[in-house]
Amino acid sequence: MMFQKKIDRAMNWLKERNKSVNSSELNDFDPKAEWKAQESNKIELEKNDVLAIILSALIVFGPILLILIIMLILLFPSLRTPI
Repeated sequence: MMFQKKIDRAMNWLKERNKSVNSSELNDFDPKAEWKAQESNKIELEKNDVLAIILSALIVFGPILLILIIMLILLFPSLRTPI
């Protein structure tokens, strides 16, 4: 195998490193701690961010909704007559 000496050296280094780490440190590690920290951070919006979000949603979903409304009107003629 290519680079077998480098792989062996890396594996030996990892074994030595893991021996020096206390077992209590390994048990204290919480993989979800970073996730929980990110969830607790509140995103602060600037002055016109909400308006920008609403406008971008209208630009994205507006044409789709318009096409669906036109299709409903064409497919169901009873919707054209006013009540």
